[in-house]
Amino acid sequence: MRIRRAGPLLIALALSACGGQEAEPEEPPLAVEDTVFGDLVGTQDKVRDRTNAAMESHREAFEQQLEAGEGSAPAE
Repeated sequence: MRIRRAGPLLIALALSACGGQEAEPEEPPLAVEDTVFGDLVGTQDKVRDRTNAAMESHREAFEQQLEAGEGSAPAE
C-alpha cells in the first residue's frame, strides 16, 4: 500500500525538479541624463555647483574675519 502512494509522489517530485527556462538578462537601466529628466538633473547639478562655490567663498571670508578678529595674520 505504501508503494502505491510513494510511486506517484516520486514521479511528481521528479517532474517538479525539472528546471524551467533561464531568465533572460535584464537591460541595465538608462542613465538619468538619457531620459526625459536629463535636463532637470543637469539644472540641479548647475545650481548645486553654484551654491557650493558661494558657500566656499563665504566660508573663506568668514575665516579671514575670524583671523583678523583674533589678531593673527591672515595666511596666504
